Amino acid sequence: MQIRFITSALVAVLVMGLWAPSTAAVAETSAKDLKVAARAVAFMNGAPTGAATAAVVYDPANAASKAEADAIHAVLSKGLKAGKAKLTSQLVSVADFSGLAGSKIAFLTGGLTPAQQADFVSNASAGTLSISTDISCVDAGNCIVGVATKPKVAIYVGKSAAAAAGVSFKSAFLMMVKER
Repeated sequence: MQIRFITSALVAVLVMGLWAPSTAAVAETSAKDLKVAARAVAFMNGAPTGAATAAVVYDPANAASKAEADAIHAVLSKGLKAGKAKLTSQLVSVADFSGLAGSKIAFLTGGLTPAQQADFVSNASAGTLSISTDISCVDAGNCIVGVATKPKVAIYVGKSAAAAAGVSFKSAFLMMVKER
């Protein structure tokens, strides 16, 4: 009886050990992350007003990136208030950046390589605010805003990426965020 219990426990530990890395690698952008990001949009100088379409940039070859894009799109497709704007979304594959046209806001999913992030920067029009929950995107200079809500809310602003894109924020906002 004791051997059967130990064997069952060992199998459970092995299964959990094999399962855990695959779920940990999935970047998840929650509805709360999107609400915090929407508040950041409202603090942009020249923030959009009325209906605004945000690009959701993802890698179709990366299942985690595609799943995150679908989750972001599901929340934004209902419309998300961002100051005086109501955000909706359009999925944009890293294989075809033509969907970026007209978007002044872009959510970059986790799972994008630094090269794909840099390609986005090259294809985005001036004044496009890029946002991600993947803080390494901000650290690499490819995203302007990074949002984290776990374990506590934190907003990061990449100063060099913002300057390069021609995006600026109200000074009250910059006093509340961590600049990198």
